[in-house]
Amino acid sequence: MRHTGQVRPDEGAIVQSKANPTIEIGELIDQRKLTPLQITIIIMSGLVVWLDGYHIQSMALVVPALAGEWSAKSSDFSLVLASALAGIAVGGAFLGPLGDRWGRRALMIASMAVVGLSSIATGYATGMTQLIIWRFLTGLGLGASMPNATALTSDYMPSRRRAALVTLMFSGVAIGAFTSGFVAQPIMESFGWRGMFTIGGVLPLVMCVLLATTIPESIRLLIARAPEDPRISRILARLAPETDPRAVYARKQEIKKQSVVALLSGTYLKGSLLLWLVFVVSMFILYFLVNWLPSLLTAQGWPSSLALKGAVMIQAGGVTGGLILSWYVDKGKAVAAMVTAYAVTALAFGLFGVLPSSGPSWWILLFVVGGGISGGQFALNALAAIFYPPLIRATGVGWAFSVGRIGAIISPVVGGWILRMQVAPFAVLGMLVVPVALCVAGVLMFRNTFQTAPVAAVPAK
Repeated sequence: MRHTGQVRPDEGAIVQSKANPTIEIGELIDQRKLTPLQITIIIMSGLVVWLDGYHIQSMALVVPALAGEWSAKSSDFSLVLASALAGIAVGGAFLGPLGDRWGRRALMIASMAVVGLSSIATGYATGMTQLIIWRFLTGLGLGASMPNATALTSDYMPSRRRAALVTLMFSGVAIGAFTSGFVAQPIMESFGWRGMFTIGGVLPLVMCVLLATTIPESIRLLIARAPEDPRISRILARLAPETDPRAVYARKQEIKKQSVVALLSGTYLKGSLLLWLVFVVSMFILYFLVNWLPSLLTAQGWPSSLALKGAVMIQAGGVTGGLILSWYVDKGKAVAAMVTAYAVTALAFGLFGVLPSSGPSWWILLFVVGGGISGGQFALNALAAIFYPPLIRATGVGWAFSVGRIGAIISPVVGGWILRMQVAPFAVLGMLVVPVALCVAGVLMFRNTFQTAPVAAVPAK
């Protein structure tokens, strides 16, 4: 039975008819075109993850200015960079899964409040310890919000386009980092480095209001857990107004406990472990580049303004690569597409030591690397959202993100150590061929696991 990335056991094809007047919620969504409600969910969830990209990139971008003001070295900020990533890991593992119990919408609103307040506090930090504390709390909020934004989007998307639409939503991370790179210089020239965090704190508080007034709770989650909930009829009025709420049901899911235990049992065990493995290596590479590429490009002789823009080329390539790869995920060709993307990325890393850093060559290489690494990460996010059913979707995505953050947390520390050794920038980039090769090996192991249970095929009509 082949994995197409389209149909789950909880989303089987049940068609309304005179003999069978009821319809499964997944099939109802699959039969319809996208509605304004679903488009709104993509946009609002995309704005939530946009803030993740903004915040992670902004800390890396202010390090040179902050180091100058505090008479420190850039490498001294390794723990500050790692603290936000540690917060994201903890928030994703232990707070994100609460969305499966208390609701994705509620967790997203609460998380944005935490991000906003802690980011504003970061702007008032006067020492390393304060920076580490406030960045950790910011990470907690981001870590809790991201899996729920991903799960909510996945819950409302039709299976035939789910990977592409989840990737489109998640491209907000790359766009946030890209935006941060382009606004950093004018903001810091006008307001100093603290302005980056003040703006980054006000925006999440605005998001709290927008989320509360524009998006509903997950209808799949409500029907599965509380079919009599009055919110279901209100959501259906926006999603499928002609449908009788009493005729909609959710396929029963054999999940005894909504926790990490469910991810590591039965048919989900091998898939979860493989996802976690590739997430760790992929995030190590991605956040190594996010945190240290501006410094590497500066050391290579690029002006600081160009180094900031060059760093966000990774994110521009990521959006393009992610959308291309997600198309293959929806077509059931994820393994071949991702292996190809990682192989091209390995070649690009090797070419940094061959092609001149001046002129367009490195810009092109940065874009290609972004397409493979950042784009590959988007494809992994979509796979995680597809692989787990609604009752444990936020838990599954949250733990995949959180375990992956182990690689992200290690990356600034490893990068700081390498920078202190004064290795040539092109050689540092060339070293990343090794973890890319590990990603290839991990994705190749997906072949057997992601083409078997727990995926079910669509019954013949």
